[in-house]
Amino acid sequence: MSAFQCEIVVRFEHCDAAGIMFYPRLFALVNEIVEDWFAAMEHPFAALHIEQRKGVPTVELEAEFVRPICMGERLTQSLRVLHVGHSSCRLLHEARVDGALVWPPRGSAGFGYDPTTTLEEGLRATWAWFESQSA
Repeated sequence: MSAFQCEIVVRFEHCDAAGIMFYPRLFALVNEIVEDWFAAMEHPFAALHIEQRKGVPTVELEAEFVRPICMGERLTQSLRVLHVGHSSCRLLHEARVDGALVWPPRGSAGFGYDPTTTLEEGLRATWAWFESQSA
């Protein structure tokens, strides 16, 4: 099962005074991995948002936090494509520390373009490839 992965070291900026990741920062990291994924597909967010004036808003995101994520830990996030639609994509996001799930896949994240807009074919083909690898 192919997934796009990104690893970070949990830093002071991600944490509260107790050294535990503040949960809104984890949601921000979801957006960061999506931006990194788009860049890896040669569709940088700056070009999409500024030049093409297309957004990819998160439509739905669900979370269950299994245990605290602490400063200094290495957090590995992964994205898998579940479905490619007409103007959207559904992803499965998970986060692990030392191989153990800390944010298990529960539900999925969905995002997409304006529903009246068709995906650019190159992007659709790349998403479809990820989808076929996740089957």
